Amino acid sequence: MSTIATPVNPTSSSTQVPSPPYFQGMVWNEHQSVTLLSSLKTVATLQGQQPMHPLARDMMQSIQDHLLQWQGSIEDLPIISPEILGRELIGRYQELALQFLILMPYLSMEVEQAEVDLVQQFAQGCPHQPHTLKSLQRVHAGQLRGLFWDYSVRSLVKLLPGGWWQKLKCIVSAMHQYIGDPETACQYQVLEDLPDGTLGKELYQYYRDRNFPLPGEQKSFSDILVPHDLIHLLSGIDTSPVGEIVVAGFEAGMSGSQFGFELLLEVVLDFHLGLEFTTLGVLEPSQNNFVPSLVIQAFVQGTAVRQDLFSPYWSFSELLEQPITAIQEHYNIQPLDINRTAELQVLPLSQIVPTSC
Repeated sequence: MSTIATPVNPTSSSTQVPSPPYFQGMVWNEHQSVTLLSSLKTVATLQGQQPMHPLARDMMQSIQDHLLQWQGSIEDLPIISPEILGRELIGRYQELALQFLILMPYLSMEVEQAEVDLVQQFAQGCPHQPHTLKSLQRVHAGQLRGLFWDYSVRSLVKLLPGGWWQKLKCIVSAMHQYIGDPETACQYQVLEDLPDGTLGKELYQYYRDRNFPLPGEQKSFSDILVPHDLIHLLSGIDTSPVGEIVVAGFEAGMSGSQFGFELLLEVVLDFHLGLEFTTLGVLEPSQNNFVPSLVIQAFVQGTAVRQDLFSPYWSFSELLEQPITAIQEHYNIQPLDINRTAELQVLPLSQIVPTSC
């Protein structure tokens, strides 16, 4: 079988090893759990001045069920002042709490000024303010075009290997593949001959089943996005609008940095708020597809993966001839069937419409 060229040469002296998940190995004690959930409740109720949106309630319950060890009642949690978060939580615990707080205003699909302001107040006591906080402010202000270009540049920095010259070569290669690159296309077309159940054969079938062009075929997305498709296959998460948000939750947990939450925000804008942020007319945006129990469960499972598979330094080409089950075991990936999980939890997923990734 032809060797598929990955963005970085696995034998190069400049090869870097993908980082483990940034939020891996966190254990929340009771005090930390109460601080996190109380801050979420404070934002969700605007300091006790409004009823909690059902999705916000589900979000808090899902965080409690899948991430925390605290067994108390959400109804009994206090409303707290924003300063408490910066004082009571430190390091990654503070950073993750802030990322969850930033998600709260999106759940109602309204992104109200009062919620944005309150999240900002919670962030003021934290020394490191993530890009997702700036993005929240820009979404509320309707500055999607500027946010799109900023996100695009940051994606190139985070998802492509090497310095700017190597990144530029990857971009030129992607453009060439979109026009048509027979050599690259051939490297992916021969995956059809691999045994069923191998990562390469399932990747080939994944593209063909969705009528996607393989990398190198005309109008393809190029091999830059192959790791995202492999994550779908390895995690078992489908490509419905709900699935795209859930797999982004998995990526947020698996990411070696907080950039994973920027990936999650991208699909929240596309498939929960329906804003056509990065769909670019290729995919159909849709609304109300954020299912907290699935997203948080996927996030927690992502933190258990041994390394960031969305890293530009993950050499997936070496794994294509191996069975998916062996790769899952190697990286400690627990597949998540969101349809079965939804059935077990009696979740309203009637809005799921299969689409491309």
